[in-house]
Amino acid sequence: MPRASATTLAILAAIVALAIPILAALELAQHQSLQSEMDRALSYATEIMVRSERTAAQIDDGIGMLVHTRNASGDGPCSAAQIALMREIALVSSYLQAIGYVSGDQMLCSSMGLHAGGLALGPVEQVTKGGTKVRNNVSMATSVSDSTFIVVQHGEYAAVIHKSLPIDVSTQEKDVSLATFTPGYREFRTARGPAKLEWIDAAQGREQATFFDGEYVVAVVQSAQFATGAVAAVPVAYLNQRVREFALVLVPIGLLAGIALVLVVRYLTKLQQSLPALIRTGVRKKEFFLGYQPLVDLQTREWVGAEALIRWRRSDGTLVRPDQFIPEAEENGMIQRITRHVLQLVAKDAPEILRRRPNFHIGINLSSADLHTPDTVKLLQELLRDAHAGPHNILIEATERGFMNTDAAREMVKDIRALGIDVAIDDFGTGYSSLSYLESFALDYLKIDKSFIDTIGTDAATSRVVLHIIQMAKSLNLKMIAEGVETEAQEKFLREHGVQYAQGWLFGKPMPVADLLRELAKAKSVQAA
Repeated sequence: MPRASATTLAILAAIVALAIPILAALELAQHQSLQSEMDRALSYATEIMVRSERTAAQIDDGIGMLVHTRNASGDGPCSAAQIALMREIALVSSYLQAIGYVSGDQMLCSSMGLHAGGLALGPVEQVTKGGTKVRNNVSMATSVSDSTFIVVQHGEYAAVIHKSLPIDVSTQEKDVSLATFTPGYREFRTARGPAKLEWIDAAQGREQATFFDGEYVVAVVQSAQFATGAVAAVPVAYLNQRVREFALVLVPIGLLAGIALVLVVRYLTKLQQSLPALIRTGVRKKEFFLGYQPLVDLQTREWVGAEALIRWRRSDGTLVRPDQFIPEAEENGMIQRITRHVLQLVAKDAPEILRRRPNFHIGINLSSADLHTPDTVKLLQELLRDAHAGPHNILIEATERGFMNTDAAREMVKDIRALGIDVAIDDFGTGYSSLSYLESFALDYLKIDKSFIDTIGTDAATSRVVLHIIQMAKSLNLKMIAEGVETEAQEKFLREHGVQYAQGWLFGKPMPVADLLRELAKAKSVQAA
């Protein structure tokens, strides 16, 4: 073979050998970029859905309270008592602009007061399977701006929400399209940016769908509880930009042939390194530990319990805040592994704590996922056995979000209480709870969120909400725990208003178990003296 031909073949072979890893890298870049943009779109759609579901829950609770109160009292729909209740509901609701009584297409009274002649709402545009009536483009005559509102009507009552509220979501990209729709209707209730009706069709009734239509990377989410759906669409330009970013790195690496493969794998491994991966490593390496924050009896200031709070110190000494890793663990399905680890740590620490204080209790936080699996009850049974503890030594705490799946959560709470373990609703008041909501659960404690404790003694608009929460707890015979107490004035206010227990920096910060044992021993010696 002539040398020129051999050289040509060698060059061609070299080009092919170099092209294969480059093409493979480009294909991988395309796939990962598409998945990344789908995840981005899904996160936006999910955030819209969470806002929509919380809004719908507040509407249900508010109207339910009005109907219940009216039936019980026999008052007219626009009586002074009803309007006062409407104002209270609007005040404590984070998503409702107003709530009122409707006759025909007129709102006769609302949390804004009596409306002489009524406020014209216009005709009903949509009716859900459950009979809810929706008006999507209502201009309120009392509004001082040109804002448009959505009016959601159950029976004779309706709630008013700002049209942009469900999609008032921050995005890194300015031109991401966001929209909401009512399942069964081929139209958008509200939208920001271009929105295609074909996106609703593509969902085909599924609760969640992600796809690429050639112009947008789209995510569609539909609620399992309420008649609402959400859409988020990221323009293809961001997908192309992500592909180019990959290509600019991978093509030069591909030119190095065999070395390129090693560098590409290493690069992709580093690129894919994320907090979920670090959490998995942290659990495996036992980097998580507990801090115990004391719980005090406000009448005696005695430490009667402590909340077990998960903490994470990475192998390099870096402390990762719980508000960073807990949401990530919940989103990526790892929170149950962390919960299991917490129970193992409590089982290790509890025997010595209970040996010194037999009536002491330890508060353990359960996630939403923990409330929806029967394994949780089995794990709690193992904890009682391994810790040599009685049911009174354990207090289970779950946030409001954990009770969104009402039926499953109710059964789990029932099973936990059947073990003799008390259950508390945590961070109360930050979600969508109400009297009617709490009445459906058999609970023992209500924890008042720190955000409300901080308003005590201030002129904040929500400063009186804590009193409503206290009265609500008393009406349901729930014991109360105030979170985040930092001042003597807050402690005095809570004690005088009948709150039994509190925790916060005024009494003690989260501490290692050794410090907790030392403080308990010190308190015992003082009592003995």
